[in-house]
Amino acid sequence: MRLLVTGGAGFIGSRLVTRLVAEGHEVDVVDDLSSGSLANLAEARAGSHGGGSSGELRFHQLDVRSPAVVALFERRRPEIVFHLAWRPLDDPAEDAELTVGATLRVVQGSVR
Repeated sequence: MRLLVTGGAGFIGSRLVTRLVAEGHEVDVVDDLSSGSLANLAEARAGSHGGGSSGELRFHQLDVRSPAVVALFERRRPEIVFHLAWRPLDDPAEDAELTVGATLRVVQGSVR
């Protein structure tokens, strides 16, 4: 199954990604690495090259609010999306823009 995880390099997202790859799924990770880390994906990345029942991992360093995310949905056509992108901010207006803007892009991509 082809899956997409936003925020997939974060603490929670990376654990989900590791599990999904281990179960044999094709997983696209979207993360801008502002609070996540590629190091969090080390186990999943190793598993995606190990053969056997391991799945495949593709990493895309993108801000989830970017129009490029919609294009990624069109190219990769995920069957399931896990939207875990989030970043703690001190400014409520910026927090709302990040949260709403990111979710809007994910919904736009899903519709296409």
